[in-house]
Amino acid sequence: MIHPDTFVQPTDRGMGLFASRDFARGEILWILDDHDIKIDLDAFEAIDEKQRIKFNIYGYLDFQKRVIVPWDEGKYVNHSCDPNSTGLLQYDNVSLALRNIKAGEEIVEDYGSYFGHFESFECRCGSPNCRGLISEHHKFKADLRINLKDISVLLRSLDQYLLRIETFENREFLKVLNSVEVST
Repeated sequence: MIHPDTFVQPTDRGMGLFASRDFARGEILWILDDHDIKIDLDAFEAIDEKQRIKFNIYGYLDFQKRVIVPWDEGKYVNHSCDPNSTGLLQYDNVSLALRNIKAGEEIVEDYGSYFGHFESFECRCGSPNCRGLISEHHKFKADLRINLKDISVLLRSLDQYLLRIETFENREFLKVLNSVEVST
């Protein structure tokens, strides 16, 4: 489920997701919910090629080897080699602000932080660190994610709107978050 304080608009790469207000570092921007499509990888590979192409554009592979396709505007998060949003190392299906994000700014993630994604394309993000080709065959880059131990205090201190909604994934994420010991 995408944070409601976002909107979709056209970009030079198609549609993109934008912040309609300032977001603080550590705010949850998206979390998997009960309505998102979750397809076991074996079942996904059995789908007709034409149908799979549609899933490839908006989906990613999670640690549980499920193809995840957000049902809402969360599917419009574009790639950037200089992201402002990323996932957690210990919990795959949540995205949070990697740094403060200003209202009107596009919310972007480095697809290398995904366990797997299904598209190859020439990146046009404009970042000085741009890798050029983003390949569906890339290796997962765990260092692009945030370690939950490093941000758990901040996550708990913020008003996390998306965690107020009762879903299976939220309950699972809260168990993980509450199990992290705070280092002093």
